[in-house]
Amino acid sequence: MLLLAVSTQRTIGLVIALIVGGAAAVYVLFNVFSTGKDEIGSEIELAPNRKPYFDDEILETKKLDLSLAFGAGGLAIIAIALPLYWLGEPGRQEGYVDFTDRVAADRGGEIYEAQCVACHGAAGVGGAAAYTVLDESGRFVSNASWTAPALNNIMYRFSEDEVLHILNYGRPQSPMPAWGGPGGGPLTSQQIEEILAYLIRIQIPAEQVQDDVQRGLAQAVSADVEAQNPEPFEALAEISADPEATPEDIAAAQADVDAALDAYLADLAENDEVAYGELLFNNAVGAGSYNCARCHTAGSSWNADDVLAENPSLEGLIEPEMPGGGGFAPSLLGVADQFLTAEDQAAFVERGCEPNLQYGTNGVCEPSGQMPGFGPGATDYAKENGGGLLTPEQVAAIVAYERSLQ
Repeated sequence: MLLLAVSTQRTIGLVIALIVGGAAAVYVLFNVFSTGKDEIGSEIELAPNRKPYFDDEILETKKLDLSLAFGAGGLAIIAIALPLYWLGEPGRQEGYVDFTDRVAADRGGEIYEAQCVACHGAAGVGGAAAYTVLDESGRFVSNASWTAPALNNIMYRFSEDEVLHILNYGRPQSPMPAWGGPGGGPLTSQQIEEILAYLIRIQIPAEQVQDDVQRGLAQAVSADVEAQNPEPFEALAEISADPEATPEDIAAAQADVDAALDAYLADLAENDEVAYGELLFNNAVGAGSYNCARCHTAGSSWNADDVLAENPSLEGLIEPEMPGGGGFAPSLLGVADQFLTAEDQAAFVERGCEPNLQYGTNGVCEPSGQMPGFGPGATDYAKENGGGLLTPEQVAAIVAYERSLQ
């Protein structure tokens, strides 16, 4: 509606400008092309300023009325045009903000395509980055593939200031370099802001966030569910292989599989909170952007266990993954000593680490934040869009799993 109002007021203004401009043009043309009659006689008698002017009867009637009419018309135009212009100002302001945001996001998208897409994937869906494993002395151990997290949900877990900090200074102990000038990177502060604008544009809806979580959990338990209840999986495979099967047939079979997976997960959440929390802690969907392991389990992001399995000779040079043993983030072993109650720990996980926030018995957040918020409304963006990475029940399950670690 505001944009429509802006367009309407602009149209009215253009019409008024055309009327005024047209009248001025007619006046100029009349004076340029009109010619007076030749007059012969004394300059004193015939000079224009010597000729008799209208008498009082005309001056105080027709002439005065005409002048007053023109004055009243001008005042009417001003009285109408100024309020109309003023009413359209909020729309113009909002339209300009939208325009500048759109331009910034467009530019940020170009920078993202040039600098970020190779690791984080098109539209921020997640990807992988080349990673070199070094020993404590900085010597080469192995090449690996570091899972670069999805960025199409980053505003649900990090505030804008925290995202800017990560872009400027990078992420220590990971392939993520510093891109901004303050961290020694190649991009200007304006370019960093433009990347942020692009990231805001590509955020997925809040409903899809929870759908992604469920999809990752379903993938993790698929083999177990199939072993316990193979019928829907066999039916899906048979129908998918049938050339005469319709899309509706395949969708119906897939729905049966999904129902089996959902039932298994619902039963797990209700009857084995720790096991359910372990699945959430290690959820691989979104290139690990929903899980805790990529920060709290060293080697999780580059699959250290898989690298060891493929290269047994690296045993002793590469440590196996220890769930919750610490990595980029602190160890969670004995976390019950840091958070005396599960409720306090869950509140911290939901909210995340705010700059200089004291948490638990002796923890203090870094000025940059770093620990994301996983609960509903963890960031301003999440509050405005009614979402979060995890539900309170899912956070509680993760906490139960973390407090079970020894």
